[in-house]
Amino acid sequence: MTSNIHVQFAGVSKSYDGRTLIVDDLNLEIEKGEFLTLLGPSGSGKSTCLMMLAGFEPLSGGDILVDQVSVGYLEPQKRNIGMVFQSYALFPHMSVADNIAFPLKARGRPKAEIREKVAGALGMIQMDHMKDRMPGQLSGGQQQRVALARALVFEPSLVLMDEPLGALDKQLREEMQYEIMHIQKRLGVTVVYVTHDQTEALTMSDRIAVFNGGRIQQLARPEVLYQNPQNAFVASFIGENNSVPGTVLSLKGSECRVRVGTDEIMAHPVGDIAESKPVALSLRPERVVLGSRAQAADNRFDAVVTEVIFHGDHQRVVLDVLGQSGFVVKVPNSAGFEPPEVGKAVSVGWTIKDCHALAPIGGSTA
Repeated sequence: MTSNIHVQFAGVSKSYDGRTLIVDDLNLEIEKGEFLTLLGPSGSGKSTCLMMLAGFEPLSGGDILVDQVSVGYLEPQKRNIGMVFQSYALFPHMSVADNIAFPLKARGRPKAEIREKVAGALGMIQMDHMKDRMPGQLSGGQQQRVALARALVFEPSLVLMDEPLGALDKQLREEMQYEIMHIQKRLGVTVVYVTHDQTEALTMSDRIAVFNGGRIQQLARPEVLYQNPQNAFVASFIGENNSVPGTVLSLKGSECRVRVGTDEIMAHPVGDIAESKPVALSLRPERVVLGSRAQAADNRFDAVVTEVIFHGDHQRVVLDVLGQSGFVVKVPNSAGFEPPEVGKAVSVGWTIKDCHALAPIGGSTA
């Protein structure tokens, strides 16, 4: 039976000083043809994992397997992995065509094959007419396309991307996200992608591994991570989130009662939640309703509007509620919607299933 696992991190650890673990006992399997994103804040270990897979950083422990073969201690050039960096790393003295041809020439491929593959790669990135230009004559997006073509031209089954769109402006960055996705799906290549941009990860990935403190906090499809975070760190790091501290009063099946100040909230418990222990209640701003829509909600409270900000497709309404300030509600700018006035009282509500009771960051409920 053929395994569908392309890359495996088996008990991988990394320490630069022999004491502090930057990556701590990482076990991770990546499927063939998958677009997996390593997401996390600076210093969380995501880029170190990518560099160890590429062979640019030595392992402190464990092993990395590609197609069930150990590569953890091989030199980078022997791993046959494509790589795309944020800095593009194009050779400034070489034309676009020569930059793309470089990996093929380094592998000693015949000239006829190089010409054919370079032509195919130029067509893939729609830059046939720019093959003789130098990198300095290209825009940032064009340079990134060339870097992508160079990483794919020798037909690796695995491509690593380290913050490849970080230097681009917002509009170009979004265009390149879709372009990379379409190319990856068309070629069926496995991509391991590193970013700290949550929106980018949610848009592009088949699965996301959320890193913090050298460990994976949650590994799941984007919609699962967003809608069902497994701890308070994931809830706060993925998208905008209202985090409300409270104490568990009672637990019963898929529901729990949580005291917040003098109020009680019904929530959905996640993980190791215990009675009389602190929790962080997680609420996505778009899952909260205002005014008459709040009357039928499982949880309903009185609030005061402190700020209303226009965001084009939605209004960002900021409230004082449950004894706290800065509670955010996102309301679609649908026909007939009138945003509440600053300083006015308003009802606010949400369902039990949209309110997750999680162990607080840095703490445990047990």
